[in-house]
Amino acid sequence: MKVFLLSVTLICATAVSAQKTKPFSGELLFSAIRVIPMDSIQARVLIYAKDSLTKVITFSTQMGKQEMIKHLGVQRAFLLIETARGNFAVKTDLSTSRDTTFRYSFKKLVGSKKILGKKAKKLQVHFQGIDKDFTFYYYKNIPATYGSAFTSFPGLVVDYFLPTDQGVYHYTLTELTPKDPPLTVFMVPENFKRVTLEEFMDAMTKP
Repeated sequence: MKVFLLSVTLICATAVSAQKTKPFSGELLFSAIRVIPMDSIQARVLIYAKDSLTKVITFSTQMGKQEMIKHLGVQRAFLLIETARGNFAVKTDLSTSRDTTFRYSFKKLVGSKKILGKKAKKLQVHFQGIDKDFTFYYYKNIPATYGSAFTSFPGLVVDYFLPTDQGVYHYTLTELTPKDPPLTVFMVPENFKRVTLEEFMDAMTKP
């Protein structure tokens, strides 16, 4: 139960900043591996985007499948969770959440590289409590808000590292498909009960 509740907290920990570039619609697929400690744990993150709406689907060999629907304009989200006690859409306030439990700072660096044929600019990121700096890359012309992490950066991070209590994961964008997903993708399914995080915790801990 502790690992499950921790995964809920980590998925909820994403921040949203104001969009400064044109809205994006399409699909983004990220692949991830755990690099600290290095092992066989892998993850994939599929993101559907449509203007101010996103749906983030995470597949992990450690945590399984998890889904979140975000309404970026009002900074609200629903984490979709299926349990033996029912299906829940847990409400989240994105304006008060954080990218990661680790404090960090970053600065822009000179340099870039091509990721999926598009120019990605370079960042240096330092996490408090980790004795090394990490190199990130981001797309300047896609707002950071469409990502599943580090949504306050100067653009969408497409090659990055995410520290968690289980270790550090390296994420890389592997597919980008501009398209217009249907609105139904971003709707909470009818068989999910909308609850606050406190109400969900109470439901899970009741005898």
